[in-house]
Amino acid sequence: MATVVVMPKLGLTMTEGRVGKWLKQPGEPVRQGEPLLEVETEKITIELEAPETGVLKHVLAPEGATLPVAAPVAVVAAPEEEVDLSLLTSGATFAAEPVAAEATAISAPASIPTVPSGGAQVVATPAARKLAREHGIDLARVRGTGPGGRITYEDVERAIADRGQAAAFPRGQLVTFYSDGLRLAGELFLPRGEPRAARLPGVVLCTGIQGVKELAMPLLAQALADAGFAALTFDYRGFGSSEGARWRPLPYEQVRDVRAAITYLSRHPLVDGQRVGLLGMSFGGAHALVAAAEDERARCVVALEPVTDGRRWLRSLRSEWEWRVFLEELAQDRSARVVHGTPRRVSLYEIMPPDPESRAILQEVARQFPELDVHPEFPLDSAEAFIEYHPEAVVDRIAPRAVLFLHGEVDVLVSPEESILAAARAGEPKRLVLLPGMGHLNWLNPKHPVFSRVVAEVTAWLEQHLAASQPRS
Repeated sequence: MATVVVMPKLGLTMTEGRVGKWLKQPGEPVRQGEPLLEVETEKITIELEAPETGVLKHVLAPEGATLPVAAPVAVVAAPEEEVDLSLLTSGATFAAEPVAAEATAISAPASIPTVPSGGAQVVATPAARKLAREHGIDLARVRGTGPGGRITYEDVERAIADRGQAAAFPRGQLVTFYSDGLRLAGELFLPRGEPRAARLPGVVLCTGIQGVKELAMPLLAQALADAGFAALTFDYRGFGSSEGARWRPLPYEQVRDVRAAITYLSRHPLVDGQRVGLLGMSFGGAHALVAAAEDERARCVVALEPVTDGRRWLRSLRSEWEWRVFLEELAQDRSARVVHGTPRRVSLYEIMPPDPESRAILQEVARQFPELDVHPEFPLDSAEAFIEYHPEAVVDRIAPRAVLFLHGEVDVLVSPEESILAAARAGEPKRLVLLPGMGHLNWLNPKHPVFSRVVAEVTAWLEQHLAASQPRS
């Protein structure tokens, strides 16, 4: 029986995709699972596989066409089978021929920019075009190293580096404090200008799974300082410049570090100790929620793209067979370390497989700042601890203190479901914001339009529920 191949949905918010290169031509035999064509989105390029074994009877969309999700792109059938296209596509949202023609007319100028000076065309992958837009790179001036001179994501990365746009991240005042007897390294960001008569509201910033304060936190800390807050970033124990067993993240130990940071900031002479809040990102968002649930001194919470159930999160990054293999590896390591006493260490990417966009961004961070280890090796007992970590179960204990959940609609590393489910369980006052165009890391650039939106949402929430709050008697 003939099978219609349609434009796949590759992400929660994907609405359309671009037909890249056809790998098979009409009349050619295909096997189930064999690549038929390349499908491009703003983030990735994938090979769409044949759903059945047979012959590629019809190609319904030309190369370069942009089509909505579920629109028909091809028909695969048995060699001797006669195919009635009108019957096969009658139930589709869009008819085959008009869609292809319209998509070609509309998408060609956007996907193949024209060089004004010579009239030649510049061909680039969607990911390269997206990165170039975010950094103001003129693709006409970038040399493509892909097939046929196509500009790749890596080509744009090199152009950014060559232009010298990679500025150093903001730096605060170096400070130290102790957690369970271990010295932790921090940086304190304060508003510029003359000291104020009144003491400042303070915010402790909790970094993500890489554990070092230089990743993402300085940009947010400086934005908060500019808005009138004292902002404290720090390295968890064993990470960065802090003391402790190296690269062994255990969630509840890191929560104790967050609570120690609250104590330090509350005691600072420039800070109003009764107006201290928490802001955490990704795995740090999880810690901010748990610390607030356990410590009433956290008067307000902001959770940016938080992990709220460790098992659900790690499971979401794997297929069923990959998840079973991962659990088996943990079980084998658990048995081995009972005998040998030492857990096996693996790359962070083996525990948290990053999506292509996040991997590329982290690689660029590593290139720009080689002193930062953005993909360290973690022991497998930490992975077990991640699976057993369930911040969602305690978020209802934060109320009546305010909590903001802010997540990107296109975050495929930590699904928006993590915030949606936790927000449903949290008490009032609370707010859930899902931002279009916001992935897990792509917005961490002051020139990115989502960055200013994140800063506006965060500062408005903190100003309402922290800066304007009255000290407790």
